[in-house]
Amino acid sequence: MDNANVPTPMDGGITDRERQRVFVTMNATFKDEAKCRRAMETIVNDAHAAYGVASHFWFQSQDGLSLFVVEQYADEAALRQAVRRFTTARISFFRSIKVVDVSVHGDVSLVIKAMFALLRPTYAKYYAGFSKSVPESDGSGIKDVERNRVFVASHGALLDASGSDAATTRLPAAAHDEPGTSSHFWTQARTGNDLFVLEQYQDETALLNHLRSNADLRAAALSRVDVREVTIYGADPAVVSEFYDARNPTYMNYFGGYSK
Repeated sequence: MDNANVPTPMDGGITDRERQRVFVTMNATFKDEAKCRRAMETIVNDAHAAYGVASHFWFQSQDGLSLFVVEQYADEAALRQAVRRFTTARISFFRSIKVVDVSVHGDVSLVIKAMFALLRPTYAKYYAGFSKSVPESDGSGIKDVERNRVFVASHGALLDASGSDAATTRLPAAAHDEPGTSSHFWTQARTGNDLFVLEQYQDETALLNHLRSNADLRAAALSRVDVREVTIYGADPAVVSEFYDARNPTYMNYFGGYSK
C-alpha cells in the first residue's frame, strides 16, 4: 500500500490547532444517484485543491439508498471559504438528494451559523480529542491512499460528566501517539449530555492496531458513555466485526472523495 501522506506521531501532546478543526456531517437519501455521483466528482476535486479542506469523504449505505458525507476543515476560516464556493455542481448535488440532517462539530461563530441557516444543522461544541495536521500534498489529484481511510462514528450521552473528563482525555492522548490514527474528535451538544465521537484511521490495519493497543482505555471511556449508535465507514465488516458486534454497528461503503 502507498504510504504517502501517512501522519507521523506528534510531539508534545494535543495542540490547540488540533482542537480547532471543524467537521460537517450530513445524512441524506438519493433522489438521483447517478446525478449525485457526477456532482460529487466535481465537488471533491474542487475541495481537494482548496485551502484547509482535509476531508470530503462520501459513503453509501449497504442497501444503496442512503448517503453520508463527512467534511473536515482546518479551522473556521477554511469552512467559510468552502461555503462561499457554492458552485453549479453543489446546486446539482443538493437537487439529487434529500437531506435528512446536517451537523457541525467544533467551535464555530455566529457567522458560520448564519451561513448554514437554510440547512438547519445541529451544532456540537468541542469536548475532547484531536485531529492531526494534514501533511503537504506531493501532487495534485486524489491519491489512492486517501480513499482507504476508515471512520468510526459513535453517538451517545455522557453518563457521569464528573468522571468522564479523565477517561475521555486518556484515550485520545494515547491515540494521538499512533501514526495511523488521524482523528479522535469528541463533541458535545450545546445543551444536554449528547456526545459524538468521530475517529479516523489511515486504513483498516490502523483501526485494528488502535483497538488492540487501547482495549482498556476504550473500555474505561465507553463505561462513562451510553453509546446508542455506532457506524463504521469504509471498513470490511468481516475484518472488524469481532470488536464491534456487541454494539450492532451499521456499516457504510466508500462512495467517493478523500481524506488527506
